[in-house]
Amino acid sequence: MTNIVSLRNTGGFTRMDNSLMEALATVDLPAREFRILMAIARHTIGYQLESKRLSADEIGKLTNMRRDVVSKAISHLLERRVIFRVGGSRGEIGISPVAEWAFFGGKRHCLSETKTSHSAQIVSLRNDASETETATSLLYSKKEPLVTLPSEEVTAPPATDVAVVAEPAPLVSFDGEDFQVDTSLITRWAKKFPGLAVEAELETAASWAADNPRKAKKDWQRFLSGWMRREASKVLVEGSCPVDKIIDLYHRTCPSLAPVSVTTDRNLRARIVERWNESEAQQNSGFWKGFFLKANLRNEVYYGGERVKPRLEALVSRSVFRAIVEAAQ
Repeated sequence: MTNIVSLRNTGGFTRMDNSLMEALATVDLPAREFRILMAIARHTIGYQLESKRLSADEIGKLTNMRRDVVSKAISHLLERRVIFRVGGSRGEIGISPVAEWAFFGGKRHCLSETKTSHSAQIVSLRNDASETETATSLLYSKKEPLVTLPSEEVTAPPATDVAVVAEPAPLVSFDGEDFQVDTSLITRWAKKFPGLAVEAELETAASWAADNPRKAKKDWQRFLSGWMRREASKVLVEGSCPVDKIIDLYHRTCPSLAPVSVTTDRNLRARIVERWNESEAQQNSGFWKGFFLKANLRNEVYYGGERVKPRLEALVSRSVFRAIVEAAQ
């Protein structure tokens, strides 16, 4: 008798790299994070993908966990570099190389679920709070002093000239995914911080707020004002990275691919700088020319959760860049 089960007649199985299997057996993870990690592996490695767009709701259905619990666990896995994410909270997600993992994390009290995380079926045994016996007895009347009257003698309160002023609607609100901002406030930020992509910063700030629910702000307008002020003060430090030369090399090496229409795009330039600084081997024009020659042979790449035609913004994204570089070796 043997305990080895043949896989020939199964309905399919996911092949896992030996080093990844050994790392999964070694890494110190809470149960919920391990379940989420396995769900991500099933939908990336299981389909021979490096990364895939998986929302917290989708992972919650796969692991039978609440969305807020999934979001917290994903944040902790990202902190320990067990998984990586391309873009914000709605970007693609995948499993990082084992060499980047932090196998043992410090004890964090915020990892535990709240007492109400799975309390949908909990029934309160207390009676609902009710008014006191005299709470409804102080009715208005024309008599002085104020006394309790039978219902037939109750009269309406005396009219006053005090106008009721409605509280103005907030200029900023957050639904857990996106910010709703009054257009007047967006115009004000655009004038105060010229050159800042206000709409793009709102999306980035919303992704951060969705990934950090414990750090939610009561005054979202103040939070966004500080965000805009801080981002406007940042200057992209390109250092020795020849961003413009790399863009020009892309145009010359890949004439059939989509040209870069806005060379000053901060996000594009930041991605190029990030790829340049990843390794000394990538800090020369020869490497980039070879990279673009390989990229020029591709008809499509997997970017943003779908198959698209190659363009520089997609080519210098983390997942696509790695796929092309590793294929070239």
